[in-house]
Amino acid sequence: MRPELKVGILFLLHITILCSAQTTKVRGRVTDENGEGIPFAGVFFKGTTTGITTDLDGYYSLICDDLSADILVAQLLGYDIVEKKISAGKFTTVNFTLHLTDNLLSGAKVKADNRKAAQLLANIQKHRDRNDPDRHKNYSCDIYSKIELDLTHPQEQLRSKTFLREFGFVFDYVDTSSVSGVPYLPVMMSETIARRTRSSSPDFDSEKVIANRVSGINPEGNNLLSQFTGSMHLKTNFYRPFIDAFDMQFPSPIQEAGLLYYNYYIIDTVMTDGRKNLLVRFHPKPLVSSPTFDGEMRIDVQDFALRSIHARMKNTTNVNWMRDFILDAEYVRCPDSTWFYKSDKLYADLSLTLRDSSKMMSFIGKRELNYSNVDFSPSRIPDRKAGIVDVSSDASLKDDAFWAEVRPRPLSPKEESVYEMVDRVKKVPLFNGLYDVIETLVNGYYDYGKIGIGPYFKLLSHNTHEGLRLHFGLRTSPEFSRRDRIGAYAAFGFRDTRLKGGATWEHMFSRVPERKLTVSAKRDVVQLGRSSSPLAEGNILATVFGGSKTCRLTEMSSYSVNYKHEFSMNLNAEAGFDFKRYYPSSLPWVGERFHVPLIAPDGNAVSSVAANEFYLSMRFSKDETVNRGHFVKKYVHSRYPAVTLSLAASLDGLRENDFGYFRPELSLRWNPRIPPFGTAKFFFNAGTITGQVPYPLLHIHEGNSTYLYDRFSFACMEFMEFASDTWITMFYDHCFNGFFLGKIPLIRNLGLREQFTARLAWGWLRSENNGDRTLPSESIIAPVLLPNGTSQIGSIPYVELGAGISNILKVLRIDFFWRMTHRDERLIVDEDSELAPAGVTASGGGTRPPKVLRYLRTPNFAVKIGAEISF
Repeated sequence: MRPELKVGILFLLHITILCSAQTTKVRGRVTDENGEGIPFAGVFFKGTTTGITTDLDGYYSLICDDLSADILVAQLLGYDIVEKKISAGKFTTVNFTLHLTDNLLSGAKVKADNRKAAQLLANIQKHRDRNDPDRHKNYSCDIYSKIELDLTHPQEQLRSKTFLREFGFVFDYVDTSSVSGVPYLPVMMSETIARRTRSSSPDFDSEKVIANRVSGINPEGNNLLSQFTGSMHLKTNFYRPFIDAFDMQFPSPIQEAGLLYYNYYIIDTVMTDGRKNLLVRFHPKPLVSSPTFDGEMRIDVQDFALRSIHARMKNTTNVNWMRDFILDAEYVRCPDSTWFYKSDKLYADLSLTLRDSSKMMSFIGKRELNYSNVDFSPSRIPDRKAGIVDVSSDASLKDDAFWAEVRPRPLSPKEESVYEMVDRVKKVPLFNGLYDVIETLVNGYYDYGKIGIGPYFKLLSHNTHEGLRLHFGLRTSPEFSRRDRIGAYAAFGFRDTRLKGGATWEHMFSRVPERKLTVSAKRDVVQLGRSSSPLAEGNILATVFGGSKTCRLTEMSSYSVNYKHEFSMNLNAEAGFDFKRYYPSSLPWVGERFHVPLIAPDGNAVSSVAANEFYLSMRFSKDETVNRGHFVKKYVHSRYPAVTLSLAASLDGLRENDFGYFRPELSLRWNPRIPPFGTAKFFFNAGTITGQVPYPLLHIHEGNSTYLYDRFSFACMEFMEFASDTWITMFYDHCFNGFFLGKIPLIRNLGLREQFTARLAWGWLRSENNGDRTLPSESIIAPVLLPNGTSQIGSIPYVELGAGISNILKVLRIDFFWRMTHRDERLIVDEDSELAPAGVTASGGGTRPPKVLRYLRTPNFAVKIGAEISF
């Protein structure tokens, strides 16, 4: 089985066994004699420092590792103190009713004191350079992380007879959540030991995973999962203005502009480690619609440093799949009077519905980080070739004795048995069958031993050129080789009755860092000017949503060699060559407007055009998260822009009808988060082509004649409508995450999100490349004429704007686009007139009739639909 999918499979099948260590868990509510919730009441375990204050509605939840603590206390100024005995080591719901000390009193009234809070926040910012752990010039530390995934209401969700027969033993390990009070069955657990190294001069931040183990994952090939179980992708720092979690941005309660989002209540002063601390409650302001926190924090009075914080998600109106989210963080004062991380805990309740329904699939995710062996002295710069996270080759091979020594506290006997129990589950045939189904859905191929069959979404499609198209592909699986992958496919169109196909060989010299060689050859039909989106290719979705009716396909052959070389986490390069040839397409059953002919200015047909292209590209990025599979590396996210510089050149004279040119190109991608105004996605591309080339070798601007939303194409532009040899394109998409709609009553409950889109294309054709058929015949000197209806953009840029609504039913989006420029009808050559320009024929046998031109209406408005899953 492939290791990068094991966690997902176990997570979805709900069948791994784990039981939490022995802890006392309590939750409940503190109310007055009238049943009204009492905010800010202190609830704590007697004789310990474990406690919390209730929220605005009087609710609380607590976990205590001290099994000797069996008395729970609730108190608040003006009320009698109440104590209750509980059962240590178990989950208990404990509700308190507090009575006024004197009936003449009305109880303690706590009001927001934002004036004092403003002074406190200012002092926190003033001392941030000294107190923020990430502001240290240098530091290194050991980090132990533990991640646990749990299935809630297992008895209700896993009640089929088949499951009970095969996996009924798992119910012996059901536990209860102290936060929600619901039963859960643990489904995955991971442990990681890593060494974190950070420096500001020179600037680097990296992590070395020393040891890692994940329940159900074989040691071999565990590198992929190990990257995401350390601290680099899990740690939170409340000194940053916003906390990034699950693709959401929560405003930090200690940021300088905290009063824009929160009301603050200074409750009390408490002593911790002999130092005075302010106990401060924070609650989101009424008109704030973006996700925020509700909770309490302790601020060291002398250093104005954050000592601890308990933050729980509020304003869940525009949050998907998450019913609850809690962060707990502790900081410790170091011998040099600075502060550093002590521990960091996360709790997330994920569900298909926000309602507390046992019939809906829901999961609990827990994560814990513990820091030790902190060193602030300058460190040796680690080897960064492997990326921001480097995994030791023997990280997944550590024995039980090693783990027993490095854990902050020992696991319980039931926790220790989780790995043995997972192995038992993996031997059940039902597990293996469901694994194969899910792996096929994720990868597109069904692996049968050493051979994979697919991709399933291309097996059947339809277009005007080929009619019904059947596509069948094979490739070797990782079971065949983890270094070499061989693939081939064949396709047949029932209308053009032509067989197409291709073959590929991939050789992985090294996965970390990436060193990969790819050799491929194919002959197939392609859509010139399609975007990089997978939906732009021939597949079932494009067929269903209109892509087959307006495509302008042409046949192409290609023989290419590509080599990828990862120099460092910030620099990746590609080099290779691509010998490609394009053939005309003028099938009788396709309308002339959708032909892709190759016709010389003198009216003679050109059999084909070719390029012998050699290229080199360099990709520059910073602190980018990378997902490494067996043969594919995917760039996940970076806070910084990623820039790609490409240089391509074609040599002429090597083959018939080949052309020489030089093509430099610059691209930039950036997905900045702009809380509280949502997130943006920006793409910029510019380039030029020097030399005389036919239109298949020009830059064909990305059109989209389907009903599908495509972020990298123009919604109101038809396929092959514009071509350029010098161009600039920009795509900007902004999701406001309900910033406006979240403030409208009733509508806010729908969780809709506002979308804004702006797209621009600007390009020109030099006279030697401008084969526009509507131009006077004597002025055309291009190698071949442009297809009918294709032209240059010209001096006025092409601009389209869009607005839409996303998060419809948490999945769908609909966007409306308007073409702002080039809205006029454009000239094309009439289908019934001769395509050759007017003038003397090549044989001298007289003149052809003049071209007849007519106007073609442009699509000035478009509606696109799409699907996306986000939190």
